[in-house]
Amino acid sequence: MKRRELLKATVLGSSAALAVMNTKNSNAHEANDQADVLIVGAGNAGIPAAIEASDMGAKVILIDKNAFVGGMLIVSGGHISGANAKIQMRKNIKDSYEKHYQDAMRIGKFKADSELLALATEHAASMVDWLEKIGVEFTDESPILVDDHDHYSVPRTYVGVNLARSLLGPLKKELDKRVKRGGLDLKLETKALNLLQDDNKEIIGVKVRNKNGAALDIFAKTVILASGGYGANKDMQKKFNPKVVSAKWVGLPHATGDGINMAQKIGANLSYMDHLISYPGTVFDLKGAPTEISTRLQFPPKHFTQSIWINKKGRRFVNEHTTPDNREVAFLDQEELFFYVLFDERMRTKQDSLDIRNWSSKEMDQAINEGNVIIKTDTIDQLAGKLKINPKRLSETILKYNTAIDSNHNDEFGRKEKRLKILQPPYYAFGVGGSVLNTHGGISINSSLEVIGKNSRVIPGLYAIGETIGNGHLMGEGVVSGMSVGPAITFGRMVAKTAFRYAQSKHVSIKNQKPY
Repeated sequence: MKRRELLKATVLGSSAALAVMNTKNSNAHEANDQADVLIVGAGNAGIPAAIEASDMGAKVILIDKNAFVGGMLIVSGGHISGANAKIQMRKNIKDSYEKHYQDAMRIGKFKADSELLALATEHAASMVDWLEKIGVEFTDESPILVDDHDHYSVPRTYVGVNLARSLLGPLKKELDKRVKRGGLDLKLETKALNLLQDDNKEIIGVKVRNKNGAALDIFAKTVILASGGYGANKDMQKKFNPKVVSAKWVGLPHATGDGINMAQKIGANLSYMDHLISYPGTVFDLKGAPTEISTRLQFPPKHFTQSIWINKKGRRFVNEHTTPDNREVAFLDQEELFFYVLFDERMRTKQDSLDIRNWSSKEMDQAINEGNVIIKTDTIDQLAGKLKINPKRLSETILKYNTAIDSNHNDEFGRKEKRLKILQPPYYAFGVGGSVLNTHGGISINSSLEVIGKNSRVIPGLYAIGETIGNGHLMGEGVVSGMSVGPAITFGRMVAKTAFRYAQSKHVSIKNQKPY
């Protein structure tokens, strides 16, 4: 399976009612306008939280600014991981959550949050088992080692037969059951604007805007933020991660960091905001714009290129056959997150598979003839001119590569396979930039999933889960297979219990409370 391979989005509607309460007087709400638990975001974290809280007997309100539920599950690869899930044990694979923890720490360069990672890995198996119980169908090959990430020590990643949609279907079905049963109110096309606090700075709800444009206050004893990351918000990227602004966001447009911004506005701390991984692989056209989602570079071990990769300085910068982590680190080290794939006529005609994923030879030839994506020239100097690269430096780079092959010397970056001299004109190149699939930064939380504010104190009544907390808490500075979607579901189920217990402790009615 490809990492988070995107599907053509199909909007999944909901049979739930869409009515939003009419609250002209925010200080005189009726009792049925209140909730024990208000969840912002009906995605892969918010839906499990709503299901669990409803089953505990909580009065739950679940809101989402989209007209559909599911969030990124509609387009995600949906990989999840867990040690000692029943699927894994049925295949007699020996594993433990301690190994899962150790592997994740290693891949994340030991920068993950120890408590949260321990929590996620310890409860991952029960999460996978629960998904299987509610009807999620995983591939026969699951669990697997995912080649698009650095490998775990044993196979422990599970993939739905229809990627993330295999998860979304059963989750939506379970959600609709609770809506129909009562006690769970789903409000779509309802955008969260601000968190509401009382005079003691305790959370008492959220100000929202409904589909009619009216601003309303929804009161609740607890609020769970599960509204996703900020990959679609270029302003936030410019503020926190200016280097990756050129990268292509390959998720849905709703990921604008709403929950992160709302929490920060009331004093929540943020974590890992300085780290955002831009994955190399999106093919760009000659105007510097990313091409369609499906036009992506192929990587080992499915494909070992004969081409070489050249940065904008005209130099090779990485072993083209290296591991995903080494590839991503080398890419992020480039001043501009961009490089060129360079090959000659012999490589074009003799490669056993093409460098661009899912392209046929016919499509490659058409792109060369059109000249919008692939450059073709008769000389290296001409190619350098088209790429706006110093011709002398590019020629030196190619000479050095060819000489090492001629003399049977080791490649300077350790490449061992598919080493062919670049000699036969015409010469070709196409540009590759970055992709952003998820964000590592987000709201700081503790091991009870409570939001942390100033002086390391919790903000009473406020919780955060999913990509709203960022993947850095669990992935550190790496990309760990199955540790985005999976922990979002795990923490969603766990936070529901914590939030409802807190709600039950608040005996005083909030209906006459005034927002701070």
